[in-house]
Amino acid sequence: MKKLLYLLICLTCFTSFSQEMVKSVGLNVSKNAQVFQIVEENKKQVSLFFSAKINMISIRFDEKFNVIDSLTIQKPSKDYDDIVGYSCSPENQYYVYWSNSNGKELLSQCFDYNAKKVSVKQISVPLEKEKIIKRITVNNVFYMISILKGTGILNFYVVKDGNLEKKSIDLSSKRFLAKDDKVTTLWDIVSSSTTYEPAYFFQTISNESPPSLALSANKRKIYVRENKLIFTLDNNRRFSQMFTIDLSDFSATTTMLQQKYFPQDNTLESCDSNSFLLNDKLIQIKSNSDYMKVAVKNMEGDEEKSFLINSQEITIKNSDIYQENGDVKSLRVLDKSSQLVRKISGLNPSISLYEANQNIYMVIGGVSNIQQNGAVMYGGMFGVAGVLIGAAISSNYSLNNLNSYKNRKVVYINCLFDKDFNHVNGEVKKTAFDELRAFSESNENLIAPVLFKMNSSLYYGGFDAKSGNYSFYKFND
Repeated sequence: MKKLLYLLICLTCFTSFSQEMVKSVGLNVSKNAQVFQIVEENKKQVSLFFSAKINMISIRFDEKFNVIDSLTIQKPSKDYDDIVGYSCSPENQYYVYWSNSNGKELLSQCFDYNAKKVSVKQISVPLEKEKIIKRITVNNVFYMISILKGTGILNFYVVKDGNLEKKSIDLSSKRFLAKDDKVTTLWDIVSSSTTYEPAYFFQTISNESPPSLALSANKRKIYVRENKLIFTLDNNRRFSQMFTIDLSDFSATTTMLQQKYFPQDNTLESCDSNSFLLNDKLIQIKSNSDYMKVAVKNMEGDEEKSFLINSQEITIKNSDIYQENGDVKSLRVLDKSSQLVRKISGLNPSISLYEANQNIYMVIGGVSNIQQNGAVMYGGMFGVAGVLIGAAISSNYSLNNLNSYKNRKVVYINCLFDKDFNHVNGEVKKTAFDELRAFSESNENLIAPVLFKMNSSLYYGGFDAKSGNYSFYKFND
């Protein structure tokens, strides 16, 4: 322990134009190490968990990235091949959950900083004829959510303080619509796949960092609101479907909000749609090769604002029309509004929103499937290059988000609104996340990168083999 902490004392600080290096720690990180983080805003600290070839090392930092303490344990056997989540307690106990290949066994590693020890426990998950659709941590509790084959029954495997409890919710009596408007089961919607989105998958949308168009292009998304999970479904092009699970009592409600009407609605293959949830508003988009309609609705389905995008000048845009081809450096500007609409119709339509500086930032565009060496990667090959531990782990959301445009064509515009969705004039400046994207692409040699939000700032960390330091960089809007 003393030897490890001794290695963590080397500190340097300096600033640069676009980012600030807040701390550089003398820590040796192996080339193939993986890392994830647990941020505790109430304690003003972050814990990093480094998984190397032999050991798992946890290091706690305060808000200035001074080392508080650390714990080490040997990695579990190869039977447990993936870290799928975490939970933590107020008593400084941090639980890391490993899963075997079929998901029926969890291995809990408890990093107990009060007792200065790490304990291990096996947990059996009674999966039967069901598929896991989400693994997520909410308010420091880990949830594995599955759906029973052929039904609308959801099972919640709740893991808290290393102990498992099962809760079930039956949505079979709720009305869900398939793509062709026929009434169907939730299973049929969740088990379907597209060239962009695999079966049994919901994309987490978080406010840790501004959600990319690549993440929000998914038709099945999940949002966390206090102690509730809100699932949105955009498989049907006439309606956005939603169901909400209250994790306090495991009650469920469903909502269906109608999309904008298109004359071509009788031939749905000629148009596409999607949505994005921001606070208590659902922002819907629907498009074809000629125009796009955007609607802002409350949860009762009342339309509060609407916008039309076609070949005319786009009055709500606050930027040029951009096209990226795989990375930030390949940015080009498109001249005509019709190009935006036409290109989106050949891609996966997407809309993303976030709040900052008392305004609402909206990005509208389209995203291609992942392309590598000229070939398009479909469906089951989903995932983001550079992500270290599966997309399931909620704490890696921002790293997924950061890397999500890699090897994709993306066409988009930036728009700016006030809190009531009135358009605000002026150019949209580069955000901290934009600067971070450019920085990460210019520093791809950093090993075991990590990204998280703390104290309203974005922090990016990585190990530089040349200097032997693990450095933290700060980005602010």
